[in-house]
Amino acid sequence: MLRYHRKMFIITCLFLAFWGKEGFSEECTTGSFSGEVTNSGGPILWKNRDSSFKDNEAVFFSHGGTQFIGIINADDTTQVWAGVNNHGFAIMNAESRDMAVPGEETLYDDEGVLMKTALIQCKTVEDFENLLKNTNETGRAVTSNFGVIDALGNAAYFETGNHEYFRFDAKDADEKFLIRANFAYKARSEEGYGKLRHDRAFGLANEMAAADRLNAQNMILEITRDFSLPKPGIITISDYQKTVDTINRYRTVAAAVFGGVRLGEDPQLTTFWCTLGEPAVSISVPLWVKAGRVPVLMDSVRFSQINKEFQRLKSEAYAHSFMLNTSDYSDSTLTNTICVVTCQNTQSRLDVVQREIFRQTQKRLKKWRKHSPSSEEVSAFQEKMVMMAYRAAKEIKTR
Repeated sequence: MLRYHRKMFIITCLFLAFWGKEGFSEECTTGSFSGEVTNSGGPILWKNRDSSFKDNEAVFFSHGGTQFIGIINADDTTQVWAGVNNHGFAIMNAESRDMAVPGEETLYDDEGVLMKTALIQCKTVEDFENLLKNTNETGRAVTSNFGVIDALGNAAYFETGNHEYFRFDAKDADEKFLIRANFAYKARSEEGYGKLRHDRAFGLANEMAAADRLNAQNMILEITRDFSLPKPGIITISDYQKTVDTINRYRTVAAAVFGGVRLGEDPQLTTFWCTLGEPAVSISVPLWVKAGRVPVLMDSVRFSQINKEFQRLKSEAYAHSFMLNTSDYSDSTLTNTICVVTCQNTQSRLDVVQREIFRQTQKRLKKWRKHSPSSEEVSAFQEKMVMMAYRAAKEIKTR
């Protein structure tokens, strides 16, 4: 019994050490794209959310004259981790601890609070910059790369620390898009990470842009769910793939792709493609602020029902890695390893519905651009799309 308690004490200490290091961090891979490079003509904002908080929800907020939809940790409405408001302003982030100024007592972890504030206060990218200017002196508890787009066609990043920020506009980049992971181009220290994910995402986006294929749908299908390793020689085991340095990771709990409107279009037609699960084994569904609500399957008490189904599919795709038994690899090598065959089988079945959701959404948006829909019509359509996704996930039994 003493040996058992000693063992449990050691395990607990190791867990706490791990938790303290990355348990609350937002290790995300993200992109901001100018309408000049998308084949829709509108800007696009993308985030793969990597976090220890696996229970994610989509929630509708109303604050004064502003309404917005955001991804949150279940039941925690104090913070938003990616969202869009009725003005067509969308925001997300990727943690960048290398924005900490050496020698300065740096504060962290208010990124979600700042993004909720921005969704309440901001209509444009310029408004967000003014928010940062106004808080430079008083200070912010953030070190993060914030990506933003608006209904005027702007797409940018703000590499942000406690008392300073650096702005990058997608239109000024040679490629007309920007990618960020967990390091800043204007880094103040050496704490950044995620270069492999950054480079892989940049390469995929560049190929897509060169082929005039850069749109929200292709990003969802080919970038958000990508778990190819960017360097040859990194260990893979037969049909098993380690997902520590990949875009779609073992810590990816949700994804957001915001399809911005073209100049002059209704900002409330900005489409929030929301994935409440690891993208490789989930379905992305469209949401609009104009609906005035989100489907109950995405926002229930304590958890989201559709999120739970996607979590189940994820657990089954990763469970096979624990069955591997080979002297060539240590347990740590096998940890966080996805079964490629299980994942691909799940993907192929989900994609039948995913592509149908894309098809119906494109058709509906074409209609809505000509004749503005009512909130009830938009709400009914997104309910239908979410139910399709939920039923598809429920029907898959991989074991």
